[in-house]
Amino acid sequence: MQVTNKQVFIFLFILIFSNFKNYSQSPNIVFILTDDLGYADVGFNNGAEDIATPNLDNLAANGTIFSSAYAAHPFCGPSRAGIMTGRYPHEFGAQFNLSDADASNGVTLSETFFSTALQNEGYNTGVIGKWHLGQPDGYRPNQRGFDYFYGMLFGGHVYTTGATTGGTQYYTSPLRENENLAGEPNGLYITDLFSDKGVEFINNAETDDSDPFFLFMSYNAPHTPLQALNSDKAILTNPPYSYTYTNNNRHNYAAMVYAVDRGVKKLVDALVANGEFDNTLIVFMSDNGGKSETHQNYAGANNGLLRGDKGDTYEGGFRVPMFMHWPNQIPAGATFDYNVSALDLYPTFVNLAGGTIPAGKEIDGKNIINNVINNTNTRDGESIYSIRHRTLNNVGIRRDNLKAYSSGNGSWFLFDLNTNIGENNAEDLSTDPAYKDILEEMINDAYLWSLTNVEPDFFHSSGAATSWFNNHSNNNPSNTTLWQDITFNGFTTLSIEDIKLNQKTIGRIYPNPISESQLSIMFNEKVLDEVNVIIYDALGRTVQMEKNLSKEADKAVLTLNSNISKGNYFVKVTVGNKTFNKQLVVN
Repeated sequence: MQVTNKQVFIFLFILIFSNFKNYSQSPNIVFILTDDLGYADVGFNNGAEDIATPNLDNLAANGTIFSSAYAAHPFCGPSRAGIMTGRYPHEFGAQFNLSDADASNGVTLSETFFSTALQNEGYNTGVIGKWHLGQPDGYRPNQRGFDYFYGMLFGGHVYTTGATTGGTQYYTSPLRENENLAGEPNGLYITDLFSDKGVEFINNAETDDSDPFFLFMSYNAPHTPLQALNSDKAILTNPPYSYTYTNNNRHNYAAMVYAVDRGVKKLVDALVANGEFDNTLIVFMSDNGGKSETHQNYAGANNGLLRGDKGDTYEGGFRVPMFMHWPNQIPAGATFDYNVSALDLYPTFVNLAGGTIPAGKEIDGKNIINNVINNTNTRDGESIYSIRHRTLNNVGIRRDNLKAYSSGNGSWFLFDLNTNIGENNAEDLSTDPAYKDILEEMINDAYLWSLTNVEPDFFHSSGAATSWFNNHSNNNPSNTTLWQDITFNGFTTLSIEDIKLNQKTIGRIYPNPISESQLSIMFNEKVLDEVNVIIYDALGRTVQMEKNLSKEADKAVLTLNSNISKGNYFVKVTVGNKTFNKQLVVN
């Protein structure tokens, strides 16, 4: 048969149009978050020999695995607050868990959740499972960017619906659907219930309209209480697995993880059945590390070679399993070894939705999608921070292959995680002259970042509150020493010389010291992005904030507030996605 020019044209038109549609259409996004999952408790992370995650492993094998992914905090509530806001929770008062008994507080409404940004782009949004970001009116899922909610507002739940024992009064409370009680029947296994609701959401999203959807599967498993189905436990001890368990906590925990894995298969099957699998980005991760045998309250987890557990700023506390899967978009069979943060999900998701970050919204994360596709470093020379406030403050700083750690007493360790992933003190590099400058730079960076931290809006217990106000509060008159002075002992008096971030300086301030009202910010090149400035006093309090400064080519001018008196200050300058900090002396 002879092919005409018209037929060739039509074929090419269809081919080009179909390719254009594939690459221009915003993808569906399914975000699967587990609770207290150990780093080695998935097969794709060279997992433990007594745990089975075949469906997660299959997705990971056909997607990209992240070997160095970090939560924003080693505890559930702050970690989730960081995910939803794209900011470190310490910067907006959410550095502690919300107590289940706290019906008055929630994550500040001044922070726009990325669910709202996706909703504004026409996404059908749903969250199923654990919320833990606020119970009062105004703070609930349907009021923070989610069209659909099924689950619990609290930090956890027993695993059988209708059960009145096995947990606190909050953990045995009825589940909710949107703003009402769900009225679910008794005797259902909650992990299976959540998975089924996820399938319903996918099916309904396809039936209701053609808009893309965002589904947040916020599993509470394998968080305590350790309650598994006997059928899942039996599967693990019989062929093809035939695992042996000497500890019932571990057996229950492994079965709970297996139940999540079974649920993930249901979600994938629903995507396939609806013809949406190829146009769906699936992201999987844990909110923090697990409670392994080294934890005082062992809860069945295994963090593998990593030191520490949930609550620690050693790697085992906030380095988490993670993968991305998106056919023909995310590289298959790849491992991304560069450092990423859960904070990166906000700008990444919003970018994929074709949206923009809400006006005035501060973001600590980065849009990493192109880095993942091209296997390029997201944070060359930049640090990821973790601080856990206790009587002393545990601090972890990850930069490239290095990890700085302090228990909060002013002493620091430095580990090369490429050769010492277990953070063995015997291989500490902090006293090695070759690492002196970079360790000091990492600590200085963390100290400057700590000055942006604010007083907590809530605490998970009265003991945590007492500890904070006795030992940490900048507003406590009896405190003569700031917590930063103890935690960063020896590094809290910074030189007026440039503090280099990203191993390069993008600008400077002049004059410094200053005895007049006009402060000039000089950049190394012409500036096209918006210039924002925050000035902090020596106690870390904001004394002036200016957004979108007027600028001329490589210079911006700031008029100091009249209430800024003589003393030492810190200036934070943000230009686009770049930031530099300087100490300012006012005479």
